[in-house]
Amino acid sequence: MVYSVKAHKEIINTIDGVGGLGIGEGAPEIVTGSRDGMVKVWDPRQKNTPVANMQPADGDTKRDCWTVAFGHAYNQQDRCVCAGYDNGDIKLFDLRSMSLRWETNIRNGVCCVEFDRKDISMNKLVATTLEGKFHVFDMRTQHPTKGFASVVEKAYKSTIWQVRHLPQNRDIFMTAGGAGNLHLWK
Repeated sequence: MVYSVKAHKEIINTIDGVGGLGIGEGAPEIVTGSRDGMVKVWDPRQKNTPVANMQPADGDTKRDCWTVAFGHAYNQQDRCVCAGYDNGDIKLFDLRSMSLRWETNIRNGVCCVEFDRKDISMNKLVATTLEGKFHVFDMRTQHPTKGFASVVEKAYKSTIWQVRHLPQNRDIFMTAGGAGNLHLWK
């Protein structure tokens, strides 16, 4: 064990990492999401204290964060974290400006979010839900008031727990459903 830290007040539901692979850019970092409503970014070189902490404002309801994903890590300065919550909220945090870049609600618990690649300028983001739908967001086409262009597909009668992109072809991804089904999408 390199080190141990009490990271959250409640269960940690999700974790993702970026950097340190020799591809892409930026520091090696880990992001965690918890039932306590917090999303924290950790740098293993800076022990015991998160380098970023995104949490609800005082007085706001704390929602259960079910999924997190890094993206937009294409240079030394830029990185984003996308978080999905039990109430259908999706929030995109810009780590460069330490601000909320975009948020939306897809009306159902968000089980998994994934960018098509972490180490490029944002391109596509897929979010899966409890009710068998997935949403594909075009992260390069953002309307000032309507948000990112997207398409929704009802793929299952059960929860879609996971989505993963094929590293060799970002246009292909697979979803894993609660009834044991795998679907390959293009």
